[in-house]
Amino acid sequence: MTRIKHRTGAIAALDIGSSKVCCLIARADQDGVPHIAGIGHNMSRGVRGGALVDLERIEASILAAVNAAEKMAGVTIEDVLVNLSGGQPQSATHPIELPVGRRQIGNSDIRRLNDHKEQLIKGAQAEIIHAVALGFRVDGRPGVGDPRGLFGDSVGLDLHVVSAQSAATRNLETLLSRCHLEVEEKVVAPFAAGLAALTADQRELGATVIDMGANTSSVAVFRGGQVIFTDTINLGGEHVTKDVAYGLTTSLSYAERIKTLYGSAMISPSDDQQILEVPMIGDEDENNQHQVPRSMLNNIIKPRLEETFELIRNALEREGLGNGPGRTVTLTGGAAQLSGIPDLAGAMFDRPATLARPHAVRGLAEATSGPAFSVAAGLLVCGARAEHDPLSEALSSIPGGASRFGRIGAWLKEKF
Repeated sequence: MTRIKHRTGAIAALDIGSSKVCCLIARADQDGVPHIAGIGHNMSRGVRGGALVDLERIEASILAAVNAAEKMAGVTIEDVLVNLSGGQPQSATHPIELPVGRRQIGNSDIRRLNDHKEQLIKGAQAEIIHAVALGFRVDGRPGVGDPRGLFGDSVGLDLHVVSAQSAATRNLETLLSRCHLEVEEKVVAPFAAGLAALTADQRELGATVIDMGANTSSVAVFRGGQVIFTDTINLGGEHVTKDVAYGLTTSLSYAERIKTLYGSAMISPSDDQQILEVPMIGDEDENNQHQVPRSMLNNIIKPRLEETFELIRNALEREGLGNGPGRTVTLTGGAAQLSGIPDLAGAMFDRPATLARPHAVRGLAEATSGPAFSVAAGLLVCGARAEHDPLSEALSSIPGGASRFGRIGAWLKEKF
């Protein structure tokens, strides 16, 4: 997913979630920032836990969202950048190290690194979604911008790879084909959310972004402007809603309503004083309601959110990222809008936590500028921006390009 220059023309993003489908169409301004031209969103049907479970129902949801965005933008789209939430995405960083024999590092060594990268990708059992070089090393020392011209015993790089089950990606491609759309690029949801919700300085200095959706919550860690880790857990806002419905013996629709209006992730002493009227599930008499204190509602909500953050924290600690990089947690996604969630996240991760809206695009309407639209906005950013990949940038500057004869000519010129 490497681009050397900014996009021109229309960019289309399709966020397929468990609760909503959103299509955004934009054009990049001169500075490369996407400017919204069309918006369409619809209730999602046929997706559960990020996985496609009913192609016909989700196809109808997608077509409705895409048609609305096309009508508003006055264009017909054929290719989309689409998020990938299912398929159990796996994130790993692979070190590549090559000996150079205490000589000056040159173009041939850059090509050798790229050859090893391509071999690693071809040998993967799952489908590769992202494969980005995080930076070069010389003699094991990281942080080298371009190693050419330096002397050393070895040259290497760290390759961050995100892979997913091939069945999930094929199902996604089949679905979009039924909607007469081609997949321009698949992007894991937390990476897209981070591009929209984090500033360039946050991504450079280090930050953790947590995207809280309806059925899943995902995390991405950024450092040096690149994503270095992603993971997804199968817990989201709908799990909290089901807990409330079960605990208060009410319907799912009313549980969602009472959670949104009165729910909080933090417990307050005043919660015992506020009494809520809750209709009993299955009772045809709407006036027959039972009274519960607000503290009962919040004591149902908090444990599920604590479990969600604990699972994410454990995933970070397994990767050695529990204490960094960065000292901030940024929350986004529709389920992150519940009152008190930033305070709970801050306590669970022992660092400041804030709720973020997508700010890396222009022209979002007020109704679609909230945290729930971060993934869709981030897909546009991914489509419009010039991706920074040190290996690809180094390759692009080598005379002769990637052709076989060009590589031979460049090698002869370099050596003789």
